[in-house]
Amino acid sequence: MVMDAPSPRPPRRGRPPSTEGPALDRARLVATLKLMARSGGFDALNIRPVAQALGVSPRLIYHHVRDKEEMLGLLTDEILSGRMPDLSAPDWESRLRSIARTVQLAYRDFPGSAVFILSRSANQLTQPNAALIRHAIFDAFEQAGLTQQQSQEMLVIFSVVILGNVVVAESLDENDARLAMQRNVVEAAFARSTDMLLDTILATVAKA
Repeated sequence: MVMDAPSPRPPRRGRPPSTEGPALDRARLVATLKLMARSGGFDALNIRPVAQALGVSPRLIYHHVRDKEEMLGLLTDEILSGRMPDLSAPDWESRLRSIARTVQLAYRDFPGSAVFILSRSANQLTQPNAALIRHAIFDAFEQAGLTQQQSQEMLVIFSVVILGNVVVAESLDENDARLAMQRNVVEAAFARSTDMLLDTILATVAKA
């Protein structure tokens, strides 16, 4: 009697076929995204090039993110995780200054990150670090005496000023004499713009 050949065993769950490359965890994905973003900017971050850099199938990246949009959102939040601001100051002005400076320093090394965030600033935040900072900003606004409507408006101004400074700075070559503004001027303007933001908050509250 001829015995039927045993059917092949299905692959073990959680282990990708060998053709997909090595297993991919979140830490390795984030590390590669940061490396690519530093050298090539956010424009270089598409699913297929990232998969090639990792030596894996693009399908494995979709185990961690739904699409490119979510991948870049993950990256911006991980960038923040290494530079979270000090939110322990009792006064709202010190907390906002800390947030402004920390956010600027966090994203300045990743070209295109500030543009990405600004262009999606109206979206609901699902990433934990960004949500924590947004909550801290609204707490500071409330402590300053702004109404809910005023706080919403001030968040727009705050985001444009802080992230806009990063966008301008990353577009400049080092002190090219042909430019209308120099990098050192942009850096100096950042501190002044933060002062202006705080003065605007105080003036808004005083008019109420």
